[in-house]
Amino acid sequence: MWKALNHGETVSVGDKIRYRSKSNQPLEGEVYAVVKTDQHYFEIVKTADQFDLSEEPPRKLVRLIDVGYNILLERWSEPQENYAEFFTTVES
Repeated sequence: MWKALNHGETVSVGDKIRYRSKSNQPLEGEVYAVVKTDQHYFEIVKTADQFDLSEEPPRKLVRLIDVGYNILLERWSEPQENYAEFFTTVES
């Protein structure tokens, strides 16, 4: 499920990212993978199915200070798989 990446949140190498428009609609077709992180920025490239593998994929730098203000992004997060098991454990 896609969730908004808010100002101050960090990303990890391997996260999937996509841009969002100002009207909160996702920009279809372009999904990026985070390949490098730093304290003030992270670097993304298009996923392998979106470019010619014979060429080096174009990289983009995203400043963390811009996320949530000048740039709207979403991050893919996997849903909880053991959700029912969690409640069974809590009730016991």
